[in-house]
Amino acid sequence: MKYSLLVLILATSTFAPLDCDAQVKDHNIALQKILDKACKKKNNTIIGVSSSVKSPELQIDFTGSSGFDSKEKTMLLHAKQPFRIASVTKVFVAAAILRLHEQQRISIEDPITKYISDAHIKLLQDGDYTPASITVRHCLNHTSGLYDYAVGGEEYIAEARKDSKKRWTRTEQIKFAMDHGKPHAPPGQEEHYSDTGYVLLGEILERQTNSGLAESLRTLLKFDALGMSATYLESLEERPEGLLNNVKRYMGELDASNWDNSVDLYGGGGLVSTTEDLTLFLQALFNGRLFEKEGTLEVMLLKKGYPANGEALPNQRLGFTSVVGEKTGLTAYLHTGFWGTVFIHIPEYNCSIAINYTYDGDSDAIQQTVDYVLELGKKKE
Repeated sequence: MKYSLLVLILATSTFAPLDCDAQVKDHNIALQKILDKACKKKNNTIIGVSSSVKSPELQIDFTGSSGFDSKEKTMLLHAKQPFRIASVTKVFVAAAILRLHEQQRISIEDPITKYISDAHIKLLQDGDYTPASITVRHCLNHTSGLYDYAVGGEEYIAEARKDSKKRWTRTEQIKFAMDHGKPHAPPGQEEHYSDTGYVLLGEILERQTNSGLAESLRTLLKFDALGMSATYLESLEERPEGLLNNVKRYMGELDASNWDNSVDLYGGGGLVSTTEDLTLFLQALFNGRLFEKEGTLEVMLLKKGYPANGEALPNQRLGFTSVVGEKTGLTAYLHTGFWGTVFIHIPEYNCSIAINYTYDGDSDAIQQTVDYVLELGKKKE
């Protein structure tokens, strides 16, 4: 799911009447109908879709699913089935880095050379970078100039296809970026999405907490206290007991569900979660239950400590991207994942939305869910 599609969704939302009446008292019925309609739509490729929508202000607390959990269509999709969330993991990594920042264990304005290994500094230097000029902030907001080992070109996926059981290391991924791409621009000048920057952030979390990445995320982000019982860093910690089978993951027609998850693990991706856990996280993040200091969320959203000099803030924040509806004027913060995961928070209505597709998908379920929330919000004003 591309950011451009989500920008379109927010921009074109006009509170148009929906098939599901926004006056329905039981929002669960209305939101479930949206999922069912998406799966029953003719001539589409949607196999299954699950979603969670939470907004205390709008009195919405919904989690549901429709369709199947695989292309084989042998098992109905259950709302509580976990799935690999891919790049949505980056928001969690960014939040964990900001937890260290507010605890003054690191500064996001420091160069990454202060926190990463000498071996990785040397790799970057050999790749024609000046790592002493790349700050933690640059990695957070994708302005590091670092070539993206994962999707900067087609080489990485082609290499991964050769041996789906290969156990990749962070160092191999950094070296892959150095071998297959050049710096985009000097640090801080241009935005270029980079998994490479986020695997370096993952390294910073490990080294500054003296623990593994899984433990640092779980502890800093309070997974257990928040009730995120289905969220874990796959292969780097034990899978929680009692979970249902994971939703299948596909790369085109190829079933990639059993690929070794190290292909996307060390900070750019790697978490497994559910739509409900994702909305629990967003609600905690935006309602003061995650960060210790009131101003940390403002730092994450560039509302504090960012030298805008009167200019409009960039769409890319720290971990999130942001979109503003042209007709609604509302800001939403969001991220998407390679396998078909989307999560969005709309502060105006304190509404968190997470949607996951089994295989492919169009914008219908997202569009109608967002429209439902916006229409309901307008009626509440």
